[in-house]
Amino acid sequence: MCNYGRAADELYISQSSLFNHIKALEAELSVPLFERSGKKIVVSEYGQMFLPYARRIIDATECFENDVKEKKLDASRAILIGTQYRLTELVRKFRGACKNYMLYTMDSRNVEETLYESGCELAFIRNLKDPEGKFNVVPYVNDSFCAVLYKSHPYADRKSLKLEELKKENFVMLSSLKGKENDGITLCKKAGFAPKVVMTVLSGSEAAKLVNDGLGISILLKKTIQAERLENVILVDLEPRVDCEISLCWRKDVVLSEGARQFVEFVRGLHP
Repeated sequence: MCNYGRAADELYISQSSLFNHIKALEAELSVPLFERSGKKIVVSEYGQMFLPYARRIIDATECFENDVKEKKLDASRAILIGTQYRLTELVRKFRGACKNYMLYTMDSRNVEETLYESGCELAFIRNLKDPEGKFNVVPYVNDSFCAVLYKSHPYADRKSLKLEELKKENFVMLSSLKGKENDGITLCKKAGFAPKVVMTVLSGSEAAKLVNDGLGISILLKKTIQAERLENVILVDLEPRVDCEISLCWRKDVVLSEGARQFVEFVRGLHP
């Protein structure tokens, strides 16, 4: 026997709304799901047939809703960061402290494109220029470019050298990003020569390993290569020194996600 009043209470709707929903479903299926038996309302033969299908529909709907919630939760845990600097160690530390979040990094050409077009909430930018004051900024690290030499190189015992002294060398350089020339090539040109590039690679780590194998020399940021600890690689400062300030930045007109805010606070905590 059916009890419309109790069913409506359990669904938190009125009896009239429940009745209208049932009538609409019966019209869609073209069969009666309930029928009168004297003064009672009972499930019809078609209603009995429909019941297992209804249960499967409810189960499938709940599974779908759970999948959607999980996907939304995964999306809320993801933090997309544009970067012009190696973040391997920082990512490792943040993941150790905040296991609920996942960091994804992508190469950044410039702050405008990264934060306005690529979908990144945050960006690590070298020597940020922001004359209009559009970005929030947290200093991350100061670094400098150096000559990356193999141990047997004639200049390996030098404390510093001028870039023009390397104009006859074979260079391993980072690949230039679209619209932005590689920093090492730019520095060489400023020193008065176009470097002889024998190989290009995607990361400073790859470049340093090729120098370690004696395939050439390179121009890279010093602190990122010191972390590699390659036994056949020597780092020699450039003269004059070429400094590089790396800053974490984000748009002032955007509200950061919870994960991005956690990351910003984590970076701030590194330099109290």
